Amino acid sequence: MKTTLRDLYRGPLTVWVEDPVTHAVLTDVWSDPQINVLVGNGKPGVTHMVNSSPRGPHVYGVVDRDFDDDNISSWASPGCRVLRLPAHEIENLLLDFDILALLSGSESAARIWKIAHDHAQRMHFWMVCCRVLWNMQRDLGKGFPERPRDPTGMQSLEGVKRHLDTSDYWSEHGAAWQRWGHGGVRSQMLEAARSDFQNHLDGDEWIRSFSGKEIFRFLRSKVSGLDRTPARPPQPNSSDRDLNLAKEVARKMRELRSTPPVFVELRQVLRNKAGLA
Repeated sequence: MKTTLRDLYRGPLTVWVEDPVTHAVLTDVWSDPQINVLVGNGKPGVTHMVNSSPRGPHVYGVVDRDFDDDNISSWASPGCRVLRLPAHEIENLLLDFDILALLSGSESAARIWKIAHDHAQRMHFWMVCCRVLWNMQRDLGKGFPERPRDPTGMQSLEGVKRHLDTSDYWSEHGAAWQRWGHGGVRSQMLEAARSDFQNHLDGDEWIRSFSGKEIFRFLRSKVSGLDRTPARPPQPNSSDRDLNLAKEVARKMRELRSTPPVFVELRQVLRNKAGLA
């Protein structure tokens, strides 16, 4: 028996998403049998599957904003087929501290907020580095240095500069390095990013603009009661544990009818685009 792309799109509306967390969250909070949510393995995979879908079925994609702008103002446009969420990652939208406190059973919402905020402060310069790398990658393309693995391993602009300066990438792309270093372009971009993220930390924007995946994972590992994954063979990895907590948060959101408004709006926009009542 042969399987074709069209076999994936038997329902009235198919939505491709980046990862299992997004799949689990949207499937639960929407609880909509007319929306078939599928995992496209990252943003490029989502974009590819949407663009390669056969004519006829209603197929759309939902992706994280990351360091890009969201396109929520264009969601309803007929030409908008990949919808970017108004948050760095979907985990940002799961940072509901009241619900996390309920799931914990031992820590207050205010205490969990402080734990998250303190961790975000330690991530400040990592976020600066990641944003500048993202800007440079868009210009320089494949092979560009990866982001640092430790989100709290950088605590100064000098640390960011050392990471950028010592990459093997530049031995093979000297001209590109000269272009980005000329006139202090890189330094200006670093300072602008540092200022932006500091302003976010001074208010509440960090909850949406910092890496929600990293903050969510940190809370899961540090706040008592949030990690309920049984420690039995085969030993679950961090991603499995993160997914289980995401499912718990989504379930509690649905039970308490406290689903983030953006999820409600997203579902309605997609249903309207598919011509569903």
